[in-house]
Amino acid sequence: MARGPGAPVAAALGVVVVLAAAAAWLGAEGKACTNAFPGLTSHTERAAAQLRPEPASELGSHGHEQHHLTHTDESTWMSLMPRRALRREEALDWLMLYRRLRGATAGAPLPGAAGAFLSEASLHDVRLEPGSLYWQAQQTNLEYLLLLDVDRLVWSFRKQVALTAPGTPYGGWEGPDVQLRGHFVGHYLSATAKMWASTHNDTLKEKMSSVVDALYDCQKKMGTGYLSAFPSEFFDWVEAIKPVWAPYYTIHKIMQGLLDQYTVAGNSKALDMVVKMANYFSDRVMNVIQKYSIERHWESLNEETGGMNDVLYQLYTITNDLKHLTLAHLFDKPCFLGLLAVQADSISGFHSNTHIPVVIGAQMRYEVTGDPLYKQIATFFMDTINSSHSYATGGTSAGEFWTYPKHLAETLSTENEESCTTYNMLKISRNLFRWTKEIAYADYYERALINGVLSIQRGTNPGVMIYMLPQAPGHSKAVSYHGWGTKYDSFWCCYGTGIESFSKLGDSIYFEEKGDMPALNIIQYIPSTFNWKAAGLTVTQQIKTLSSSDLYLQVSLSISTTEQL
Repeated sequence: MARGPGAPVAAALGVVVVLAAAAAWLGAEGKACTNAFPGLTSHTERAAAQLRPEPASELGSHGHEQHHLTHTDESTWMSLMPRRALRREEALDWLMLYRRLRGATAGAPLPGAAGAFLSEASLHDVRLEPGSLYWQAQQTNLEYLLLLDVDRLVWSFRKQVALTAPGTPYGGWEGPDVQLRGHFVGHYLSATAKMWASTHNDTLKEKMSSVVDALYDCQKKMGTGYLSAFPSEFFDWVEAIKPVWAPYYTIHKIMQGLLDQYTVAGNSKALDMVVKMANYFSDRVMNVIQKYSIERHWESLNEETGGMNDVLYQLYTITNDLKHLTLAHLFDKPCFLGLLAVQADSISGFHSNTHIPVVIGAQMRYEVTGDPLYKQIATFFMDTINSSHSYATGGTSAGEFWTYPKHLAETLSTENEESCTTYNMLKISRNLFRWTKEIAYADYYERALINGVLSIQRGTNPGVMIYMLPQAPGHSKAVSYHGWGTKYDSFWCCYGTGIESFSKLGDSIYFEEKGDMPALNIIQYIPSTFNWKAAGLTVTQQIKTLSSSDLYLQVSLSISTTEQL
């Protein structure tokens, strides 16, 4: 077994789970640890199936061929959690469950246990230079966010709880008969919070607050803490291991959007809402463990769950509620993280954007608990992607999946580099840079940002974006499978990550080292101004426009005291 320097020999269940799962997978035939229901292996195929005339509700009744993890060491899994139902007095004891997940003697860690890292500059303090390429991309996105109608965005949420729903719903993946409906609204909440921080546009603040208020009314009407544009029965299908289009993926987007509305935009109502959602799903997961076993819960994670672990770790740092920390652990997908824990480049065949967010959650686990295994997992994953699964652009995936390492020339087509994967890989490289200050991660970020984010808008046409970035010679974005999207009838997953990406273009330029002697790291040459409050300074970057004849990029920095501005 390959182990990094200083990697602990841990008996904690969190480590045992990933290693036991990896051992099963190393000898497995095929990739069961992915959302691989027959004929429904990618978002593209699922969308095509649901947008056919046949009723979407029939999907949940299809027969299910087993494509899940075979637990070769049953005794290991049985020792992690008994099959019998937990005693009633144990059922709500989240400390007991946490100790089972982390080892018998483990206590609750304090937030920030991993130590001090670089701090990203607040979007409130960074402004892109008007007229620059980045500013134009930001403004095009702002225009799109302002074009979208609140009533149309929340239409399916209101219908779900029998509230009056004025207007008509949007189409595409937000259509009222599409199982993934509601996911874009979560992205919209995240994007508007970050765009408002980046621009302080008052109209946008009013619009995003209206969305939160409408969702608040829906959650209140439901009365259980549940909040979604689709019925809770979708989670019955998840728990019964029946096909359904990634409901936890959508829930993650909604929870993250609400959390961003609180942490970035200061909406306290949004925090109360996300706590209620977390508590609702805590009860659901606990019920699965009680009624069946921990194994059934792990198996249900073979469907796409987005970054449920990530958002729950973030929530724990705010609430210090051990229930939220334990639930985050329960969404750390062991059969995938286990491969990375033993440093096996065996990710070919996995659906890329199902699993990248799980690694982001593992990074948050490291920051919260200080467990070095999860730093090692994230580092190995990033190095694996960068060395063996990335195109020259920095993007990854072919037809939404990873293929054999270092065989990328065989995959060049119109369906490369799903933009969702670029959005999430940027998060991973950004976190690693904050931890290590290694310039290789900053270089990756720059390459992927320029090629894989700025390129997905169609000029200054608001709401027209791309799903995949073709890599084959002579191919065009316009003639790929999806082509260019539309303002009101696409709402692909990549539309959601797209509006977020263009709302936070200023979030990875400046990183602070806080303390008695503050320091500033500038890792992107992007025309912008940063209000460095800790030092009482304003830092401005200006970049000379490049031409094909230029040998060098010319950057000028000017620094002034804040009091003079």
